[in-house]
Amino acid sequence: MVQDEKEKTELQKAREQKRIEKEKENAVKQARAAVAKGMKKENWMEYMEALIDQRLAEGVGGTQILTTLEIEGIKSQVVNQPMRNTVSFVRYELSENDGIVSKTKIFEDTVLVVEQAETIAAHIRSDNLASFKNQCCSLITNNVTSTITLLVLGFIRHKKKSVMNRLEWEQATLELQMEHNITTFLITDVAQLVEHIRMYCKALGERPHKLRKSKDLFIGATKNQLFVDREGGGYLQVFIAQLQEIRSVNEAIATAVAQLYPSPVILSNFIARDKEGAVAALADIQVRRGVGVLANIRRVGPEAAKRIVRFYSSSDPDEQIV
Repeated sequence: MVQDEKEKTELQKAREQKRIEKEKENAVKQARAAVAKGMKKENWMEYMEALIDQRLAEGVGGTQILTTLEIEGIKSQVVNQPMRNTVSFVRYELSENDGIVSKTKIFEDTVLVVEQAETIAAHIRSDNLASFKNQCCSLITNNVTSTITLLVLGFIRHKKKSVMNRLEWEQATLELQMEHNITTFLITDVAQLVEHIRMYCKALGERPHKLRKSKDLFIGATKNQLFVDREGGGYLQVFIAQLQEIRSVNEAIATAVAQLYPSPVILSNFIARDKEGAVAALADIQVRRGVGVLANIRRVGPEAAKRIVRFYSSSDPDEQIV
């Protein structure tokens, strides 16, 4: 009887342990799914936030800026920025650890400086633009940002209504761009300002996805782009494309060689052991061309084999393989 109770207790403990492990496994799956969702390009809006300087929000058109951003679905927050009338950006990055999703706050390295056209014109006329430039550059020197964009609000392009001389403005813009790497955009109203904020939010939100995608990108010998996924899928196609960079090595020859030596390392090691033997072995590889009654079998041949051996054995980066 005591033995039966003991076995029953152990069975219950095993079931409870199994239930806990199952719940933990489901939690990990759900957490990883949430992180994967956050990495998708189309979900950028959920994880971006625009930080609007309080002086910009309380100024002319500030209410319209906040209202329009809300309508557009862009998250925003009013804060005290180091420089007046600036907009910076925050991205929230999700990560998973043992089934728990955590959110990391990342301050992006891009700042928009919004200034009225009349103010910039006054700076130019009084030769006081240097003070404004120093304020912008202080954001870089204090590691607040590395990319500054100046948005000049209320700029009217018509000559008779313009608040500043065209030549003076172009000289000032050129100086900002060439000496301080500050890009300038001329905008006429608040609607265009909000659109710029939205575009920057979108670009910064999609940037991590594009960077991850570019890491898996390989460009072959053709115009088509070849991709290698995280599991290594597509690697053989990249190797075949690399072989086709060699003169007189077509797709059929490259495929035949890659079937016997499925990676550049394997082929290079084979060649390193005996170059002359490698030439003979490669030259003797059979290459099947065509299908059906038109199919025929040829060999790689000595000329193509010699070029392949030189390509994978040469230590001179400037050597021409002809």
